[in-house]
Amino acid sequence: MTRNETLARLSREARPYIGRLAVAAALGTFAGMLTTVPPWAFGQIISRVLEAKHPDLAVLYRMLGLVALPLIAAQGATYAETYATAWCGQNFIAMLRLQLVDRILRLPLPVFDRWRPGDLISRFNSDLQIVSDAVTTSLPQLVVSVVSFVSNFAVMLWLDWLLTVVLVLVAPVISLAVSRFSRLITRSATTTQMRIADVIAALSEMLQGQRIVKAFGRESYEVDRFRKRTEDYVTASLKMTQFVQTQPMVVSTIMILAVTVVIWLSAREVLVGRLNVGEVFEYYLLLVNLVNPLNRVAAFVGDINRAIVATGRIYEIVDLPTENADPVGTLPAPTIEGRITFEEVRFAYAEGESPALDGVSVDIAPGEIVALVGPSGAGKTTFINLVPRFYQPQSGRISIDGHPLDGFSLGALRAAIAIVPQDPQLFRRSILENIRYGRLEADEAAVVAAAREANADEFISELPEGYETEVGERGVRLSGGQRQRIAIARAILRDPRILILDEATSALDTHSETLIESALDRLLPGRTTLIVAHRLSTIRRADRILYFAHGRIAESGTHEELIARGGAYAKLYEAQFAAHRA
Repeated sequence: MTRNETLARLSREARPYIGRLAVAAALGTFAGMLTTVPPWAFGQIISRVLEAKHPDLAVLYRMLGLVALPLIAAQGATYAETYATAWCGQNFIAMLRLQLVDRILRLPLPVFDRWRPGDLISRFNSDLQIVSDAVTTSLPQLVVSVVSFVSNFAVMLWLDWLLTVVLVLVAPVISLAVSRFSRLITRSATTTQMRIADVIAALSEMLQGQRIVKAFGRESYEVDRFRKRTEDYVTASLKMTQFVQTQPMVVSTIMILAVTVVIWLSAREVLVGRLNVGEVFEYYLLLVNLVNPLNRVAAFVGDINRAIVATGRIYEIVDLPTENADPVGTLPAPTIEGRITFEEVRFAYAEGESPALDGVSVDIAPGEIVALVGPSGAGKTTFINLVPRFYQPQSGRISIDGHPLDGFSLGALRAAIAIVPQDPQLFRRSILENIRYGRLEADEAAVVAAAREANADEFISELPEGYETEVGERGVRLSGGQRQRIAIARAILRDPRILILDEATSALDTHSETLIESALDRLLPGRTTLIVAHRLSTIRRADRILYFAHGRIAESGTHEELIARGGAYAKLYEAQFAAHRA
């Protein structure tokens, strides 16, 4: 996306905030122009008080008011402009953040797989932070700095240097104010960082659990949870903005009052002959007109340019395609019974690559338990990933109950499917929430019943916090067997018509395997089940075995039939049986 395209899109998407932004720009312009009033007032002091033969002290006091009040008003206007801009910016960024999450969760897996998680997370960490800094700080300060510079430059054409006066007396007061605000800002910044850490943690978890989110159709649920985290961050960030912007306002007000007093004292010093008018004038201009805006404009413009580039990178993700969730004429979930049919299905992960599936045809009856075996890379995982429409085949036809797979909405299709992977994805939430992920509306009694069916209730009940125990990142506080039983409980709670077990009992100890096998005995009957497995105990419970080789189904039949044929499956069985005996 080019710079002009990014700016044009920003202009369109900023329309809901145009009113507040216009007010903010007007406030910034007002603040910048107010800085020209004090030089004029001081000129009046010079001409009508300091250089007059008969000084008029009433004019002095009126002009002092025109020195202090406009500057204080400018600080107030700057504060209001910055906060209004920050409000618009933070809400706009929150919208971008939600768009990013929603788009990433709804990406087709072939598109998602092309992106490294770090590339996606950088859009949230780095790019959004650059945009946030620009709209919160650089943009409002740029408006004030430019207007202040231009306005004061016009006045400087006919003004002279200012007197220099030491402001040591106000240093302790300023130090106290800075110290107090520093503590407030530190606490607020800590809270803000904690909130953004929550956002990043939730995002990382969702990215790692992308397949589970999709399999259970929880995209909207995760977006809602992420929205809450984002709203908490926005609230904390705006609170920090208040403190950050109030500090310079308070300090500047102290300085302005001090300068006002100094000007008054300087005028009296001139009258008694200890200072001359030129020295007083030099000080005033140096103090009021400030060279700082000139130096800061370049930095602000650089920040805004970086923000435009960062915004273009964010739109790069937001514009990626999404899954076709609801094709025309979609069928509702209750129509799914569980017959799965592959007809000459061919699929390759990338153009030019050898097909992962090459002309696969098979018909699986409702309630049939089918084991998929074969060497690594033979096509087993690809086969099961096509059933919930994680990927679309390049040719051939996949149907459920005689209806094309793309004839179902994603919600209807995936509501009828549960997946128990080899490495179960658990979220950093309670055990109760992890099991309930299978059916969000389930009550606690249903969750406990599912845990009992999965042989998980016993170990859960022994935990100090029971079902409220937080499992840690990816379930690290639980053993592999415990995580697997929770995943099975989640599938039981979902009560699917189609069950997919992706090597669910591999890499487990004998005791855990026994408990899981017992749970599967209760889970499998009555459901169409696809089992990717290597363990003989798992394979032998299947009604039919499909042996995959080079992307094709090389053999199909029961365990006894395939053993009798003496083919590839029989050789695999003999090898494993020999290893088992050894």
